[in-house]
Amino acid sequence: MSACSSSVRNYRGHYRSYRNYRMRQLQRQLCSYMLLFLMVFGSMGWFFWDWSQANSRVEDLAFQPQIVQSGDTLWSLAENSGLQIDTRTLVLKIMEYNQLTDTTIQTGQVIYTPISKNQP
Repeated sequence: MSACSSSVRNYRGHYRSYRNYRMRQLQRQLCSYMLLFLMVFGSMGWFFWDWSQANSRVEDLAFQPQIVQSGDTLWSLAENSGLQIDTRTLVLKIMEYNQLTDTTIQTGQVIYTPISKNQP
């Protein structure tokens, strides 16, 4: 009887250690999934917050006339505006405001370039 009971005890002990191992493994997986979930939705939240901030800055633009000098491009005019807005977005806004169909500009042409409404 003692031989039987000791083998049952060993089996139960093995089962318990496997169950504990499996529980730890499931807990690690759950933590990994939760971390992944937080990273994905956190980055999405940051993206939408940054996007809304950029849109509000673009909407707060005023335009001033500027005469195109030799060597000027829409890209250089947008970069030299001093605004903390993506240059590609500024080029598109300049084209939209000046009703340009392409990026070709000519020396002596008057182009309206963006400035911040807060600037004097």
